[in-house]
This record gives sequence, structure tokens and C-alpha cells, in this order.
Amino acid sequence: VEPTNTETYGHFDDNPVKRVAEHPVSTFSIDVDTGAYANVRRMLHQGQLPVKDAVRVEEMVNYFSYDYPRPQDTRQPFAVSTELAPTPWNRHSVLLRVGLKGYDIAAEKLPPANLVFLVDVSGSMLSADKLPLLQGSLGLLVQQLRAQDRVSLVVYAGNTGVVLPPTSGDQKATIRAALNNLTAGGSTNGAAGIRLAYAMAEQGYIKGGINRVLLATDGDFNVGTVSFEALKNLVEEKRKTGISLTTLGFGNGNYNDHLMEQLADAGNG
Repeated sequence: VEPTNTETYGHFDDNPVKRVAEHPVSTFSIDVDTGAYANVRRMLHQGQLPVKDAVRVEEMVNYFSYDYPRPQDTRQPFAVSTELAPTPWNRHSVLLRVGLKGYDIAAEKLPPANLVFLVDVSGSMLSADKLPLLQGSLGLLVQQLRAQDRVSLVVYAGNTGVVLPPTSGDQKATIRAALNNLTAGGSTNGAAGIRLAYAMAEQGYIKGGINRVLLATDGDFNVGTVSFEALKNLVEEKRKTGISLTTLGFGNGNYNDHLMEQLADAGNG
């Protein structure tokens, strides 16, 4: 029996064409999302046309690195590059590309990081492209940690729990052991997991440092969430206290792109 595909994507409409004489000012956000590119690539590799709402051009463009000039010091937070070219489909207009490059801090000079891995260990995470891939990915990140960094590990399924309290980044064997011991099973209680992860982030909070929750899941929240809006509001409120949220999506077949993208946007992730 073919498994049911329950992947979920937020619907969006194409931006309208506007007359510059009527709308002379344009704005855009300077966050960078890249998830759509990897997801569309995954569908193409599987020999299927991407779902229409999964194709977000902004994220396709931003997936790649560009050789834009960097700001020379912190007095200039970002540099702007522009380029004009004839529009391929309309000889009466031109395209303007605007590229931004933020001030780059060398890895060894980054402020200390307080990272909370919030890992979905529900039954839907059993397949090789989910929990095992997640463990390998976070294992690579552990290699980059320094003594001044802190890592916590929270898991959620039917129950939630702290697998690893805030631990110094130089305790790599301890962190890897906690990651490698994770097993999948049970239903998903994502809301309780997120609340516990924020409690750990507050416990290990580093003033002036990087404080971030990394939610790793297939996005299949199906038990325990009182309401998605309440969850999003929680993420927004915690962002204001200096704790941001990044979402890392794994697997296919039941991937909830819509939920993951909204949570990441709310959490500056």
C-alpha cells in the first residue's frame, strides 16, 4: 500500500505588477530563508514535479552564496550591491538586482552560544532520513562548539524531557552520547517540548551571547498543541527576550512546511 502523503504547504499568491508612478517605494525584509530550494531539489530527485506552493523563488535565490563586497568594519552593518540588466521577456523594461552582504564575524570571534537542541523523537521520526540524519547533522555541529558555548538537549514525543542540561561545548563526548542514545517512538507533543526548550534556554542564558532553540522535526505536531497561534505567540514573545528559534526540517511524506516556516519567521530563525 502506498503511504499517504500529508505534506503541508502554506498557499501564497503571485505578487501583482505595480505602476512605479503610483507605488514609488518598495520594501523588503533582510532575513534569509533557504528551505524551499532543498525541498524542491528533493522532489525533483524523486522524479516528481514540485508542489506549486513549495516553490518560493526568494528561497531559491538566497540558497546560494554570492561574491558581494563585505563591509569593512562594524560601523557599516551591511553593504549594498546593485545591478541593472535588460528584462529577458520584456524589451521595454529592465531588472534591478539588489544584493545585501552583512558584516561578517570570524567564527573564532563569535560571542558565546547557548544552544538548545529540541529534538522530535515521535514515531514518525523512525525512518533513515529523519532521526538518524538529524543525529548525524547535530553531531557535525557539535564539532564546531567551543568551551565557552553551552548545549542542552530536550526531546519530545508523548512525554517531554531534558536529556542533557546546559553543558559546556568542550564536553563533546557527553553531548554526542546524549545525541546517539535518542530513539523514536510515541505521538507528538510539540507545544510542551517547545516550552521546556525555552526553559532550558533561559537556564543557560548568556547575556550578550547567541541564545537559540533549534527545533529538529518533520513538523508533524499532532498532539498537545493547544493552538498554533498560541504557539507562534510564545515564540514571538521569547524572541523579544533575546532567545531566537530555528527550525530544521527532516524527511518527507508528512513534512509540515507551513508550520515550520511560520515558527521560524516568528522566532527570527
